[in-house]
Amino acid sequence: MAARNTQQTDADDWRQIVTSLYPDALTRTYCVPPVQFNRVPYVRDVVPGTGLSVHVLQPRPSARFLHTALSTKPEGWTVPQHMWAEEPGPHLPPVGMQESDLRDDFAQNHVMLNLQELGDSRHETMFILSQLQFGSYLNEPVYAAAAKQLPRPKDLPRDRQGDFDFLLIHRQHSILVGELKSVGKNSNAANETDDDAIAQKVKKAVKQLDKSERVVRHLVSDMGPGMTVKKTLFLPYVSSAQLERVLDNDEQLEQAVCQSLGAANAAEAVQLCCCSDQLSQPASYWHVTPAVLSQLSTWWQHRMACTVDARLTDQLYLDIVARFVGPATTVSVPCYNGVRVEVRTTGQAVAELGRRLALLVLTLQQLDLMNRDPPLVHITGAPGTGKTVVLVLQGVRWLRQGHDVHVISTRYATRAVSTSIKQQLEMSLSAGPTPSLTPGSVSYHLYDIWNREGDVDQAVTDLVACVKNGHLHVLIDEVSFDSRTKLGPRHTRLVTRLAQQVPHLYLWCAGIHNTEIPPALQTQVFTVPLRSAPAVLREIQPVIHRYPVHDYSDSGVPAPGDGLSVIRLSHHGNAHTGRWPVDCAQCGQDIAAELSRLGVGKLCSW
Repeated sequence: MAARNTQQTDADDWRQIVTSLYPDALTRTYCVPPVQFNRVPYVRDVVPGTGLSVHVLQPRPSARFLHTALSTKPEGWTVPQHMWAEEPGPHLPPVGMQESDLRDDFAQNHVMLNLQELGDSRHETMFILSQLQFGSYLNEPVYAAAAKQLPRPKDLPRDRQGDFDFLLIHRQHSILVGELKSVGKNSNAANETDDDAIAQKVKKAVKQLDKSERVVRHLVSDMGPGMTVKKTLFLPYVSSAQLERVLDNDEQLEQAVCQSLGAANAAEAVQLCCCSDQLSQPASYWHVTPAVLSQLSTWWQHRMACTVDARLTDQLYLDIVARFVGPATTVSVPCYNGVRVEVRTTGQAVAELGRRLALLVLTLQQLDLMNRDPPLVHITGAPGTGKTVVLVLQGVRWLRQGHDVHVISTRYATRAVSTSIKQQLEMSLSAGPTPSLTPGSVSYHLYDIWNREGDVDQAVTDLVACVKNGHLHVLIDEVSFDSRTKLGPRHTRLVTRLAQQVPHLYLWCAGIHNTEIPPALQTQVFTVPLRSAPAVLREIQPVIHRYPVHDYSDSGVPAPGDGLSVIRLSHHGNAHTGRWPVDCAQCGQDIAAELSRLGVGKLCSW
C-alpha cells in the first residue's frame, strides 16, 4: 500500500508539473520539442591572424562553412563574455555526418510542421513527440526511485535500444507511433531503382514500427489493459500511388505492412500511411495550404479519428503525457558538442535557437576574403549574412598586428552597431592569447554626416591626423553609397578623400545596399543567411526585394532550426514614441512581454 501511495504521489507531482509547463494541455496541440534542431557537420580550422579557433562545416563537397567556437582556445586564451553570443560557444569535437542525416532532419521538420498545422487547424488535443530515445524515458537520476516502480524500456532486453521518430498522444484517440523514412528525396543508390529503395526502407520501417509498438505497450501496461496503440508510416517523398505499386509488386512486404498497420489489403494500408500526397511540397514545406490540410485530414480520419478510446479520462491522458514529457524523462535535442540540451517548452526553444544563431559562423567565402586581406573592401549583402562579424574579425587581426583601429559611426542610426564593434574588438583583444607584437588600440569616432555635411570634412581631418607611418586602419558599418539619398555622395566623398590623402589606407566597410560603390573599394557580396532562422527570412525577403539588395542564396547547409511561428508587433498607438521601433520604449516593453509570455529565461521549478 505504501508503494502504491508513493506511485500516486509521484504521478500527481508529474501531472502538476506538466500542466504548469503546458497550461493548455487539455485544449490544444503541443510539439515536444517545439522546434526541430538540425545537426550540422564541420571540421576544425582557424581564422588567420585572429587567434580564433573555427570549425568548417561540411554538409557536402559543394557547400562548406565555418563555425567559430570561442571556447575552443589555444594556450593562454580566456573566453570573452557576452561577445556576439550571450554565452561562449561550446567545444566542438569533429563529427562525421552522412547526406542521409541532413535529409532525415529535413524530413523530420517537414512532417512535424504539417502535423502541428493539422492539430492547430482541427483544434486537436494532443502532444506530438519527436525523436524521443527509448533510453531517455524515465531516466532522470533524481527520479530513479520512482522510475524503478514503473515499466521501462530496459525491461525489454531485445527492444531496449531505439527511438520514436514520432509519438502522438491524443486525448480521445490514444497513442499513434510513427516511423519516418526520407526515401525518395535524392536518396537512391546507383544500383537501385526508386521502387527498390522504397521497398527496402519500408521493410525496415515495419520492423521498427513493430518494435516501437511493443515498447509503448509495455510502458503504459500499468495504466490499464488494452491501451489503444496505432501505427503509421511517414513517407513524405513517396506518393500513395508509388507506395501501392511497391506493395503490389512484393507480396511478402505487402503482408508485413498490412499485418503491422491492421489493414486488409495494400490499398487500405496505403490509406493508413502519410505520403507526399498528404503533405506540403518540399520546396515550400512550411506552406500548408487548405488543400494540403484537406488531404492530411483525410489521412487522419482513416488512421486516428475513426475510433475513440473511451477509457481515456483527462487525468489518464495527463498521466501518460507526464510519463513521456514530464520531469522524469529527458527531452533533449542534438547539440554541437554532444552534451544533452533539454528543450521542452517554447521559451526554451526560443532561447536555444537564439543561442545557436548567435554563435559565430563564417562561410568559406568569408574566410577566403580574410586570407587574401585586401586593403580596401566594401562588404554588401542582406541583413544577417555576417558583414559585421567579418569587420570585427578583420579589426582583431589589425589590432594583433600592432595597428590602431578606428571605428567610425557616420550618423545617429549607426551608433549602436558601431559601439558594439568597438566593445567586441576590445573584448577580443583582452581575451585572446598574447600577441607577439604590442597590440594596437581602438578609437571610436562619432559623426553625423546625415544632418551635418561638414562632418565629412571633419572626419577626414580627424582621421588623417591619426595616421602613423603612413598607415591608417578604419572600420565603418552601415554604409550606403546610393546617390538617391544624401548619404551616398557623402560616404563616397569620405572614402575617396581618405584614399587620396592616406598613403597606406586599410578601410573595410559594410552595408546592405549594392549600388554605386566607389571604384577604390573591392566589393564582396555575402548572400548566405547566418543570423536568422528560415521562418524569419521568409518574412523579410519580400521587404528586401523592394531595395537594391542582393537576395539570399541557398547555403546547402541546414539552419540550426527552422524557427517558431513569427510574432508580429506594431509600432503605433499613443504609447509609442519615436520614428522607429528601435527608439521606442513601448516597443521594447512589448518585446519583453512577449518573451515573458513565451517563458524565455524561465527556470524549471522541479
